[in-house]
Amino acid sequence: MVAGPGRIHIVEAGGRGGVYQHAVAVSEALARHGEQVVLHTADDAELLPGPGVRVCQCVRWYRDSRGPLRRARILANWVLRTGPHLTRAIRPREVFHFQGEFKAPIVSLLLLTQKLGGKRVVQSRHNTFSRSDRRADDTLFRLDMRVVDAVIVFSEQDARRIEEMGARAFVSPLAQYSPPLDEAAVGRWKQRWSANGLPVVLFAGQIRPDKRLDLAIEASALIEREHRLAVVGEDKGDLERCRALAAALGVPISWTTEYVPLADFVAILAAADVIVCPYERASQSGILALARKVGARTVASDVGGLGELATIAVPPGEARPLAAAIEQALTMAPVADDMEAGVVEAHLRAYGLVPT
Repeated sequence: MVAGPGRIHIVEAGGRGGVYQHAVAVSEALARHGEQVVLHTADDAELLPGPGVRVCQCVRWYRDSRGPLRRARILANWVLRTGPHLTRAIRPREVFHFQGEFKAPIVSLLLLTQKLGGKRVVQSRHNTFSRSDRRADDTLFRLDMRVVDAVIVFSEQDARRIEEMGARAFVSPLAQYSPPLDEAAVGRWKQRWSANGLPVVLFAGQIRPDKRLDLAIEASALIEREHRLAVVGEDKGDLERCRALAAALGVPISWTTEYVPLADFVAILAAADVIVCPYERASQSGILALARKVGARTVASDVGGLGELATIAVPPGEARPLAAAIEQALTMAPVADDMEAGVVEAHLRAYGLVPT
């Protein structure tokens, strides 16, 4: 555990995945701008930011543990150790920025405690809805909007939703940390997919019902141009159904159903010809943001902020428009987009460090 100095404190509890990678990218961008930044995160974080950012690994997940007591240990550590530490480490008038999600009651209490302590409280939920569909979580989120000084969102649609709740929203590009592109790894993934020169349409990320891999499979069956569909991601409850659908429709798929480290994941996005995100609902997508950074062409459902990130947006839940958009994307030139300047400006405005 490391304490400040730092006038900006970014708290991302998970230490892994897209939200954490975004927090790292934001921390590094702000540090390059000359800001004093402390990133508070997990003690087993998957990567650490560059030397310009101070890191405080004050959250414990006990990921090596198993059994019914693990959840109780996580909760006890947060209540007895992490929460009090954050209260002490962040001084009045400094910025407390909570990224992502944790246990909703704990987050609400933390935001209120920091606000009462005279900090500038900023939140980025990344999703402005409860993935668990718990009404209590949504109620607490709405109450949080009465506590925070500002909310950072990643689409105009989410900005409108937040402002309807009474909070002030600032729209930032969804920057994602990305290691240098490994061209050799790009070649290995192309070879692994065994496309023999055919264009590769990629579905990347968790395989769960709301991500609608089934829709990508149905669209693949409709595409007249010969291609290969590749799937890379962990099964979160929908793999068996999607395998059966692919077999029924006669769609050949290159399956990689496992967690892939970030450096390899970036190479995967760069190796594909088109990346497809036919999600049922979402606020934003780290996959689309990373794809945009490496210049990949993307097709996504026009839900949440996906349409603002994708090369082409299509109506959700329909295979035929999705298939047509994929064919169109295959003819388009890739264009990389560096979003750092917009990220720094939006965050400094939300932090109250520059005029708005």
